[in-house]
Amino acid sequence: MNLYLIGSESLGVRGLSCFIKLSKRSVLIDPGVALGFTRFGLHPHPLQAAFSEISKVLLTLFWRRATDVIITHFHGDHVPLYNANPFQYPLSAVRGLNRRVVIWVKEYGNFTPRERARFESIVKCFNDRVVYISEEVKDESIEILGTYYHGLNTRTKVLAIKVCDGSQCIVHLSDTQLLVSDIIDKVCSCNPKIVITDGPPLYRLKGLMKRHIAKKAMYNAMKLANCADSIIIDHHIARSIEGMKWIDLLRKEIGNRVKCAADYMKTPRMPLEAWRRVLYEVIPVHNSWFTDGSYDGFGKALDAYKDLIKELLKDIPKEVTLNELEIKEILEKITHSPK
Repeated sequence: MNLYLIGSESLGVRGLSCFIKLSKRSVLIDPGVALGFTRFGLHPHPLQAAFSEISKVLLTLFWRRATDVIITHFHGDHVPLYNANPFQYPLSAVRGLNRRVVIWVKEYGNFTPRERARFESIVKCFNDRVVYISEEVKDESIEILGTYYHGLNTRTKVLAIKVCDGSQCIVHLSDTQLLVSDIIDKVCSCNPKIVITDGPPLYRLKGLMKRHIAKKAMYNAMKLANCADSIIIDHHIARSIEGMKWIDLLRKEIGNRVKCAADYMKTPRMPLEAWRRVLYEVIPVHNSWFTDGSYDGFGKALDAYKDLIKELLKDIPKEVTLNELEIKEILEKITHSPK
């Protein structure tokens, strides 16, 4: 049973996609990618676009290999889109690809209006290969633990997934944000080897609400860590330095069984969403650089920044959260920008 984390905030993009290789099956969960279209009043920096393009290539590679694709919900960072913006994963990338794959989705009645349109575009592409989940279902490798609220967003519901290979299992909690107690208790009863979950969007909260949510999520994370060999926490929580520091605090309490996605993949933490202002400051470009005809996807975005990516991966220490000043100093050294 092998786990590969494809795209998440600590790996440079928005999402919580992963590929799980079993002895007889290969499961791709939440094959989508996104970048916050506006953050700090800025559109994604070209360096972020380069990471987005890498994630798209990996998603296509793993989609080709998958026997099963599970879409926990239809937000733009979890599913290929018929109307993708330049930084999202387009449905055209997988149209006609891998005609044997089975696609698992939640029950139609649990869709929001926006999700329904995205779902219908998937059905047009894959038709009889889409499996609707109307209740808890299970086969020898995949078990749907239920449908739960998207953390603080109670308009959207997400699937909780258990993937098994013999006696070992991995649980993927998608966007429950460590705030839905019912699924926490159910996961603990599974005795999972690994739990993959997002954490709360602390960057959106303030005051007493932020402290309450951070404390509740910490409590639930500790419960999961006590029943699993490893707990991987990423996605919403890793969109800010404050959120990354929250993960570090949890690691101090529990130890290295707690990781972000970058830690698990043994690469430096690259929360580019949190560093967006610094990227524009050190490597200035026009805020709407991608609308002037110069952005054509993988070629230019990656070619222009591949050397910088290599240097960053070499210079940023692993399992360390850098603040804006620290990443600025590293970027200035690599790019030889004046201080």
